[in-house]
Parts: sequence; C-alpha cells; structure tokens
Amino acid sequence: MSGRDDAAPDGDGEEGVDDWDETVAEWDRELDEWEGDDAPAGDDGAATTDGAAATDDSPADVDGGESDDAVDPAVDADPDLSPEDGARVPKVVSAGHINWDVTIHVDSLPEPDGETRIERLEQSGGGSAANVAVGLVDLGGQSVVYGSVGGDESGALALRELSKAGVDPGQVLVDAAEPTSVKYVIVDGGGELLMLANDGANESFSAAGLDRDTLAAADHLHLTGQQPETAAALATAAAEAGATRSFDPGRRVADREFDAALAASDVLFVNDREADALDAGTDVDPWEPDDRVVAIKLGDEGATVRTPHGSVSHPGFDVDPVDTTGAGDAFAAGFLAAALREPEITGDGFSHDPRDYQVPILVANACGAVATESVTARTDLSWERVRETMGESPETDLLIEVRA
Repeated sequence: MSGRDDAAPDGDGEEGVDDWDETVAEWDRELDEWEGDDAPAGDDGAATTDGAAATDDSPADVDGGESDDAVDPAVDADPDLSPEDGARVPKVVSAGHINWDVTIHVDSLPEPDGETRIERLEQSGGGSAANVAVGLVDLGGQSVVYGSVGGDESGALALRELSKAGVDPGQVLVDAAEPTSVKYVIVDGGGELLMLANDGANESFSAAGLDRDTLAAADHLHLTGQQPETAAALATAAAEAGATRSFDPGRRVADREFDAALAASDVLFVNDREADALDAGTDVDPWEPDDRVVAIKLGDEGATVRTPHGSVSHPGFDVDPVDTTGAGDAFAAGFLAAALREPEITGDGFSHDPRDYQVPILVANACGAVATESVTARTDLSWERVRETMGESPETDLLIEVRA
C-alpha cells in the first residue's frame, strides 16, 4: 500500500533532491543560530563550544568506582555537536511495530475496584519502528518503515500520519483479516506509565515481503520488536546487501529467541533491565561486549555506550517528565541520526572506539529528554530542540574509558 507524501525527502527523483537541498539549507541556518555570533572560533575558524570531557582525574567507571583502565587523556575535549555542510544523508529502513496509540493521563492510578478521572486523552501514531522512522526524518534522514497494520480506520490513520511526517510507508503490509494493534498508554502524574495492547496485525509481516531493492538502497536497517525469525532474516538480508544493522528488541527480549538477530546486529539498544536479562539468558554480555556496540539506557541516570574497546557515558539532561512513552525510540533515532552521518563511525561497520560515540550519546540523551516532555509516544524532534536541551558545554559530563 502506498501512502507516500510528495514532500517526503527522496533521493530517487529531482523533486526529492530539491526538497532535500532545501532541508539541508534549513539545517545549516539552524546550526548558525545555535552557535551564535559570539562563539569562540577554533583553529579552522569554525565556532566551538567550551568545556572538557573526562580526563585522567575523572572517574573512569560509570558506577563511580575505581577502574584499572585509564581514561584516555587524548579524549576530544570539544566534540563537534553540529552536522557539517554536505554531511551524508542516511537512508534507514525501520522494521517492526506500527501502532495506533491512545494515551490517557491520570493524576494517579486507581486501586483495584477503584476509579480515577481522566485528565487528558490523546490519540496518535505509535509503535517503535514507526517512532524511530519519524525521528530520523525529523533529524534530517530518510526513512522507509516496514511492518503491518490492519485494514481498518486505525491502520489508515497510522499510515497517513507516517506519510505526513515524511516517512515512506509504501512497504507496509495491510492485513485485512486482522485489526491494527492499538496500544492504550496510561500515564500517571509523575510521568510513569503502564500499557495495554492487542497484537492484532502487528507481526503479520515477514522478511519475504520487503522489496529487496528498497533494502539494497538503504544504508542501515533498524529492527524493533517482531517475530524472531523475521528479525533474523531481515538482518541477514541487510548484511548481504552491505547495510549496517541495529536492534532494539524491547521488553520481551527475555521471552523470545532473538539469538540470530542479536548475532547479526552491529548495535544493540537496551535499557538496564533488558541488558541484565540478555546477560543472564544469552551469550551476549551487553555490559562488556566483545564484538558489537551496545547503547544502554539508564533512565534518569542517562546512558552508557559499551564497545569491545571501552565505554562512553553521560548522565543525561535535567527535564520534568510528562510522559516517558517513546523516550527509548527517540534515543535510538538521535543516536543513529548522529552516528550514521559520520563515515569514520559507520564506513566499515560500526566503530569500536568509544571516543567515536561522544556526539551520538549526547544527541541520543537529548532526544530522549525531549520525548519525556511530550504527551504521546510520537515526539517532534529537531536539531534546534536537541541543542536547546543540551544547553552549554554538555560534553563536560562525559566519562570515557578506553581499554588497551
């Protein structure tokens, strides 16, 4: 089913190229506003930010303890937080769940057999694959979303929202025999949430349904929760096509046989509970990986990126959360948007040098923080909002440990 918006960025036609050139020009104007006329200039005349990353006197262990591994004194004290002119425009296929979300805000959750007043009710598109796809477009990328919806009004609404956001939904399977997955998200006054959902058509799609030319044209495949065999087949096909792969398996990681998809992924996105579940139930140790990059979300304590050669961590940014739904998806979108534009990070698979992830972890944490200030899982990201959230010298809190 095709629902592509004519204004969506697309590198296949002259009109899409013109649209993208205009987007890049707008991006450059935003960056000029961020840096300001009074910012100090570096050796090449470019504006730089103040502040320093971790040094030999900084704690090298993310838990605040001692470490036998020294922090590299050559860590970039002034990482470039801004995309450069002519930076590559990543094209990403995001595969997994596409939902219609109903978000209900209450002051507090009722006791059993109790009742509470609905303070606010919002409906919007959702689903991890769809959320990441939209976030990447917001941050200047090109996205194709692959998944499935039902042949009902909720499915039509979900596809219409994706197209309007600039995501290509032309590969989405419409399963007329099943309803679209609708997720009810209940958020209390402190921003904490619980979810109710039906599976519906969420996992009707299979790897065979994705057009191979679409995958071959992509720079990257991002996988979210789905049938394990589908994830494994998509990851294998992407590897054969020369695309890098990332996987955010979600809260069901301990209940599903994702071993093949995990093994085929260059980058994993998990929270701390999911990381512990992987460590306990699989051969993957997210805290000390030996063959991949793992971005571990630590809630209000920020995040850490673990590689075989060390780690980089950041405590996050102070915000007053309204709704934490979709914060992990925004984190993944920010990380990929920053990493995929840099050939030195992803030119030959994802780099294992932790110093390369200074900017991605900052952008990812900022995007996650922005998401908690929205009342639905679908967050409006922009580089301007990222920079506003970062404030001055966000790199001063980076802790970078490089192992010999």
